[in-house]
Amino acid sequence: MVARVPVLGENVGFKRESGTRRYASAAPSDIRLRNRTAIMRALYPHDWRSRAELAKITGMSKVSTSDVVAELIRDGLVVEGEYKNSQGPGKPGLSIGFNPQAGCVVALDLSDITHLRALVINLVGDVLLREQVDCPEQASLDIKQVVGLCQRVLHQCTTTVMGIAVATPGTVNDEGLVIEAPNLGWSNMDLPSILGDISKIPVVVTNDADAAVFAERYFGAGAPDMILVQIAKGIGAGVLISDSIVTGRGFTAGEIGHVVMTEGNKPCVCGKTGCLETLVSVPVLDERIAKNPSQAATILLEAGQSLGRALAMPVAMTNITRIVLSGPKHIVTPVLVESTQHTIDSLARSRFIDAVHVQQSTLGQDAAMLGAAALVLRKELAVL
Repeated sequence: MVARVPVLGENVGFKRESGTRRYASAAPSDIRLRNRTAIMRALYPHDWRSRAELAKITGMSKVSTSDVVAELIRDGLVVEGEYKNSQGPGKPGLSIGFNPQAGCVVALDLSDITHLRALVINLVGDVLLREQVDCPEQASLDIKQVVGLCQRVLHQCTTTVMGIAVATPGTVNDEGLVIEAPNLGWSNMDLPSILGDISKIPVVVTNDADAAVFAERYFGAGAPDMILVQIAKGIGAGVLISDSIVTGRGFTAGEIGHVVMTEGNKPCVCGKTGCLETLVSVPVLDERIAKNPSQAATILLEAGQSLGRALAMPVAMTNITRIVLSGPKHIVTPVLVESTQHTIDSLARSRFIDAVHVQQSTLGQDAAMLGAAALVLRKELAVL
């Protein structure tokens, strides 16, 4: 596991003596980790550079660069390619590239209690394996089903598993504890400990909408300021401002699904009635469309209007103009997207608030898993 890498120029520690502050120099291990990370970031995900180019980019000496590259080659994280054409005197240098096959990440998606899904991805986000487990209707998700799927996928991995990533609905703290997930029937579920005990592998657990917005930014066509709405059994939103995920006090930012939108009497799993989830979630829309197939377009148009009304206020508060909708293709259709965009603009646009751009996720239903896996790559390799 790679520890936190100090920022270039950061003072790693200090001691007080005689009322003065004396800064301690970085430990050799800190410098080594910083140099390894600098090389990998210069190559990630698909750039090929010579050792001389890497030395120039990172500011390291050529000797140090060669030593770090040799170490990364021994670890399998970078590989040598072809000779690069030299633009000046001297022999051409071997190109160095990041090795996406050096390891993998197992990612699980718990957003649909009836269909648990898993991916195995390589170190640049390419999908190597897909698995799905269909679960019977149940009041709460049985943790044994999550453990079983995880073990089944782990047994099929042929390279080093750098981490297990879990995207789950509900409120998740910094340690990965699922504080509350009404749609799963969970409270204080310690997934990192449960999955870590059976695998002895680092585990990252995060909210599915937060994971999806992170994936859209790094693997999709996302912007540094963006709201992503995850439409599944429930409704959640991930908010990205200046490339940072907004988690909020108590890690509850983005829980728009449990905001009351209507005076209707349809109960929500949170205990209230008339929540956004009772109007726009996948089970609700599937049921309405199944009863009136010929009215599918009208039903999705109305769902977009409800979603647009819910998003108009955060758009007005932040002036975030990029909205991404993630969910099943039969739900997140052009009708739903256009209805959402039109409603937000009609309610929030003014000479102070820009027009919004609402779009379908470029990553589809893989977004949450890819985002959770990306958080593993950030934690273990510091390349993102």
